[in-house]
Amino acid sequence: MLREHRTLRTFSKYLGFAVLALLTGNGAWAADEQFVSRANITLPGGAKITSFDISFDDPVIGLYLLADRTNKAVQAVDTYTNTLLPPYTATPPFAGATPSNDNAGPDGVITVNHREIWAGDGNSTIKVIDIITGKTTHVINTGGVNRADELCFDPRDRLVMMANDAESPFPFVTLISTLNYSVLQTIVMNGTVPAGGGKATPKATNGIEQCQWDLRTGNFYVNIPEVNGPGNDTQPGAVVVVSPKASTLGKILDVFSIPLDKCAGPQGMAIGPDHQILLGCNDPNKTVTSTVIIDDRDGHVLQTVANEDGSDEIWYNEGNGQYFLARSGGANPQKLGIIDVVDDPQPTDLDVAIGLPNTTATPHGTNHSVAADPIFNQIYVPIASTSGAAICSLSGGSDAQGCIAIFTSTANDDAPIPVAKK
Repeated sequence: MLREHRTLRTFSKYLGFAVLALLTGNGAWAADEQFVSRANITLPGGAKITSFDISFDDPVIGLYLLADRTNKAVQAVDTYTNTLLPPYTATPPFAGATPSNDNAGPDGVITVNHREIWAGDGNSTIKVIDIITGKTTHVINTGGVNRADELCFDPRDRLVMMANDAESPFPFVTLISTLNYSVLQTIVMNGTVPAGGGKATPKATNGIEQCQWDLRTGNFYVNIPEVNGPGNDTQPGAVVVVSPKASTLGKILDVFSIPLDKCAGPQGMAIGPDHQILLGCNDPNKTVTSTVIIDDRDGHVLQTVANEDGSDEIWYNEGNGQYFLARSGGANPQKLGIIDVVDDPQPTDLDVAIGLPNTTATPHGTNHSVAADPIFNQIYVPIASTSGAAICSLSGGSDAQGCIAIFTSTANDDAPIPVAKK
């Protein structure tokens, strides 16, 4: 399907916004403003949003994406008008919401160079789709059996890192060229030194989660929820630092052990200001209610934030200096967590109670996904039709159908926020 050409909009680091401050001291930092669902995106023809995975926002081209397993597509929203665009489908088709999460797809989704969509699928492949034409241009096999899950992009070295989280006996990541679409390096998280050299990988006993590329250090970072444990996140997790440089490609530069008493099951990851990396601590056993912000240079904990466990995907919004956490599990579920890093030294409890249940009855229908657009400071949270959350109806949608809820602040304390048209 031919798509109307989208003009690339200039995107900067928003120097005109409030200066971001390094988290220091012992107090938890939280948002002092309320967020409400002002609008929603509902699929046409009564189509439901039930099973989905990662959300992604590209502010340069004003495009929000959702890996929609229910409809075997990547849903697309114009963030300047909040209108639904034609969905991106793949050839061959995405796996969809299969009985096993290990084989479902699409999974992770990103844009590369603002021209392509890269989406992981349930058969260990990545589907590359042209944003303008909607055509699948490449299908990249990562060499496994189960799903190619979450991924991240390094524009400097022209690489994508993909995590195969469900492989046996050990999960692995691959480094893939965005120039020729070939797999350059595979790193198995089995406790040995990989081909790229450096330190030994951790022995990942409960999969691999989110990775990110850090502009400050130029390195990849990837979450390991549990190291050398029984597979239930009762042992400490880790963050692995991987070199993308041509001369040291795939070298393990460092392995940051994450204290279990502060963060159980690191899954989500967001690169913040200064040297911050926020980890989304899933806390599946409901024993560690906090999450942590670590230093990207040595992994030490900069801040422990209480009552923000249960996260899967998390996002840092440069537009208002806030982290957003899709807290679908943990000891305090059913909230969209908000951590403000600008000027709020006193802890408050103004998380949005949006209903993010993580139930065994709907294994693919949990509300675990979030992305933020920094232009209008809009927060996109897909709401599953089976989750029982009364969110879509608040802005004119159908709770039984599900939707992509759009949250904005009622009174931003940092700067006025323009509200996009519905």
